[in-house]
Amino acid sequence: MINLDVIIASTRPGRKGPAIAEWFYGLAKKRPEFETNLIDLAAISLPFLDEPEHPRLRQYHHQHTRDWSATIERADAFVIVTSEYNYGPPATIKNAIDYLHFEWQYKPVGFVSYGGVAA
Repeated sequence: MINLDVIIASTRPGRKGPAIAEWFYGLAKKRPEFETNLIDLAAISLPFLDEPEHPRLRQYHHQHTRDWSATIERADAFVIVTSEYNYGPPATIKNAIDYLHFEWQYKPVGFVSYGGVAA
């Protein structure tokens, strides 16, 4: 079975990400080949990168980084549900990706994107 994590990238108040992620999560849960988990970056609440060592060294000083590492490590693949702000993704998903290195390697990722005026 493939462990698929669906990550809600936006943390903005009034965001639409949770509703869109729930829609996709519901579709993925119907697939027998996936064990699907929903991860909300607003609930994870990672501060902007605050680790003194480069992520490739895996010398994490903070518990929030060790917890985030364990979450991403156990996944086999990801779908990132991301808003579009000013023609790009929110800083929260870039930050979440930058926290880690090896945990992301060789794992497929897909995107469900949504936006407003610029989309």
